[in-house]
Amino acid sequence: MSARPRSTAAKAFDLLAAQPITAAGLTADERDWIVISAVADSQESEHVLSYFGNASWDLRPFYHQSNVSDCHKVIDWPADCPPAMVKDCKAVLYAWFKRGLPGAKPPVARGIYSAALASAIPVMRWLKQLGIERFDEVRPLHVSNFFHLSKVEMGLRPMTVYNRLRIFDLLWLFRDETLHPLQQSPWGNTTIWRFTGIKATKLAEAAGGRAGRTAIIPQDVQARVFTYCENVLKQAPDILKNRHQMLWAERNPQLIQIRDAALYILSITSGMRNEEAIGVESGSWRKEVKDGVEYHWVATVEHKTLKGKVEYLVPALTINALEVMREYAKPLQAKLVAEIKLLEAGSTTLSEKERLIRLEKAKCDSKKLFLCLLHGPQNRIDALSNTASRIAFRRLATAAGVDWNLQPHQCRRTYARMVVESKMGRASLIFLKWQLKHSSISMTQLYASNPLQDAAIFDEILQEMTYFKMDLIDSWLEDRPLTGGAGRVISRLRAIPIDNRSDLLAQTAAQVHIRATGHGWCLAEEKGCGGAGLYETTRCAGCKSSVIDETFLATWRGILDQQKELLAIADAGPAVQQRALRELRIATQVMKELGVTGDEVTSEQGAES
Repeated sequence: MSARPRSTAAKAFDLLAAQPITAAGLTADERDWIVISAVADSQESEHVLSYFGNASWDLRPFYHQSNVSDCHKVIDWPADCPPAMVKDCKAVLYAWFKRGLPGAKPPVARGIYSAALASAIPVMRWLKQLGIERFDEVRPLHVSNFFHLSKVEMGLRPMTVYNRLRIFDLLWLFRDETLHPLQQSPWGNTTIWRFTGIKATKLAEAAGGRAGRTAIIPQDVQARVFTYCENVLKQAPDILKNRHQMLWAERNPQLIQIRDAALYILSITSGMRNEEAIGVESGSWRKEVKDGVEYHWVATVEHKTLKGKVEYLVPALTINALEVMREYAKPLQAKLVAEIKLLEAGSTTLSEKERLIRLEKAKCDSKKLFLCLLHGPQNRIDALSNTASRIAFRRLATAAGVDWNLQPHQCRRTYARMVVESKMGRASLIFLKWQLKHSSISMTQLYASNPLQDAAIFDEILQEMTYFKMDLIDSWLEDRPLTGGAGRVISRLRAIPIDNRSDLLAQTAAQVHIRATGHGWCLAEEKGCGGAGLYETTRCAGCKSSVIDETFLATWRGILDQQKELLAIADAGPAVQQRALRELRIATQVMKELGVTGDEVTSEQGAES
């Protein structure tokens, strides 16, 4: 046994490393005594949490995310499933956990848990209903029927179907690990990716397809929720100052309201995933000044792609929310510190195994901001879980008076969409200027100067840019008015039948350059007007590379009104009058082609007379 000292409870690395990487060739007893998880205390004593043969696999030591509840870290193998199937599912999941798939790294514990709960257990129960007790009795027809049940009868999306059928793939890939191996490939001559449709989905996503996308929070919902959160946080200092007067302070609705509001503000202004937002600790933010402009960064730990510590750029508003949360968390953090001292002294009714697990978790959460008091006999403090965060966001939406199923994971995509819409002119540069403090600075350059950047957010922004272009082109193919040179061409092309609209959109969005001018869309790939259309707006009306749709109707109405005002100036001179009349004719034509009728498009005659 290694003499390496341990100051805290940790995985029993030496014991776990000594376990076989395969269960194949072992006797039944040898299999059952393979250690799945174990912890070691500060004295090097090792404590096994679960063995291969146990009815439950406790994977808690393998989790590092703060927002995962303990109940989602333990696999309870069902007693109502055939024992032979359970043993083989355990064997293939263990092999996958130890060795990974060919050419890939082993999965994290969350992957094993998900495969067991989403695939292995439902499949075993379904097969049992058919009278099948062992996997060597399974035929491709059974797999096809389960696929039909999942995709057609249950109406699940390809990714969900893939996750439900995954145990069949693992049973085939690791068939040498099983006691009763599958006799035929469950996918025939293809793969699970193609069989379930996930291959097409992934290709579509890579090309800019829109399969399985998270909903974007609508702008009106964002506005109401954001305003509500700002108001809550403005009142927070006074509430926190008087919290000692509250009964059951940690569960007081006003304090919960503050925590919910701060979590939303952090999520929507940074693009953090929920696990990263919950992982933010006291004092993990900083500021720097570049060219006289102050920037704010928040550090957290990224687990999904194992990047470790990363930093997110946020506005000052977010830092204010985190300062509020620092005050909110102080009493809860103090209780965690007190609990840690008791656990280290052994003053607890918990078993030694549970004491070590709880000690590690308490130390991990001791500096977190988003803490809560769990119900139960011990009333312990924990970091807010992903499930609790979802409940918090639903509670937030109700309090803000919006009818929207608000979810934490929507914030990251909504953040990316806001960046794209700012870049594409839908929201001008208002968001970027507020977010980055300076409208002319490149977000990529600013992040690139930070070695702790979260580069993954750029991948999502670029993906969102493709989604945006697909949605935009899709809207042009609908029966709606378009003008501009390219707009008129697109209107004529609508008469041509399209075999596969999704493929067309994906390919077109990846190749076509679309830029916003503020009064239309520019598709020019050559020099074009050299940018003159940005300043002389009416140039775009006849340009072969422009598309003007209904979203710019208000802009063109404003251009029309400006010409009316110029024509009303008696002493403006003939040059101004001629220019205004020319611009008025163009704006009038644009309005007509966008479907506007009435006084607005007949005002030219009145002006000329």
